[in-house]
Amino acid sequence: MKPIKGRGPNPPETGSSEASRISSLTVFRASLYLRCLGELENEAKETVSSKELADKFSISSALVRKDLGLFGAFGTAGVGYGVKSLKDALLNELGLKRVWKVAIVGAGRLGLALARHKGLAQSNFKIAAIFDKYPEKTIAGSDSGLEVLRVDDLPEVVKERGIELGVIAVPGASAQEAADAIARAGIKAILNFAPTHINVPKGIFVHNVDFTIYLENLAYYVNEAYHQDGDSDGRGGRD
Repeated sequence: MKPIKGRGPNPPETGSSEASRISSLTVFRASLYLRCLGELENEAKETVSSKELADKFSISSALVRKDLGLFGAFGTAGVGYGVKSLKDALLNELGLKRVWKVAIVGAGRLGLALARHKGLAQSNFKIAAIFDKYPEKTIAGSDSGLEVLRVDDLPEVVKERGIELGVIAVPGASAQEAADAIARAGIKAILNFAPTHINVPKGIFVHNVDFTIYLENLAYYVNEAYHQDGDSDGRGGRD
C-alpha cells in the first residue's frame, strides 16, 4: 500500500508582486517540524536526525535538510540537529518569539468557536477583539469573555490594541465587506474562513481555509493507495 503523505495549504494570496524567499509549503512544514520538536523536547531528547523528522511526515530526509537550511539551521554529520537550538531557530524565523494579537470579524458560531479555542491559550496568538456588524444580536461576548464590538470601530481598536492579524468568520455573502473593513483598519494579513474568494489591496496576505479541500486531498490519496490495483470493493489494501 502506498503511504498517504501530508500536504500543506494553498499558497497565500497577496496583492503584492514580491515573492517570498521561502515557499508557503516550506513554511507550513516548518510549523510541523516545530510541533514535533516541542514533543521531543518534552521527552528530554537532545538531538534529532533529518531522517527521524522525515519519517514522521512521510517525506525525504533531503527535503528536511533543504527546508531547515533555508532557515539557517545546519545539523552535524553523524549527530543531527540539537532539538532545543533547532526549535529556537525556527521560532525566531517564524516570528513566534512574541505575541501576535488577532481580531475576529464575525461573532457567530464560528467566530465564537475560534475565540474559545483552547490551543490559542498555549500559543503566541491572542484574540484581542471580536467584531460584528450587529453585536447586539450575538452571544459571543458572554461566552468568550470578550466584548463584541462594532465593525465600524475596527480602525480605532486595531490601533489601540496593536492588532496585526485578522480573521474572517462570516458567511460568504459578507466576506468581502469584512475584508474591506480589515484592510481599511491597516491589518496586513487575513485568515479567511468564508467559503468565497475575497479581493484585497496590494501588500495584504490572505490564507483561505476551506476544509473541503483537505477532504478532497484525503479522498485522492486514499483512492490512490487503495484502488490503483483495481480494488474498488471498499476493502482497500487489507490482506
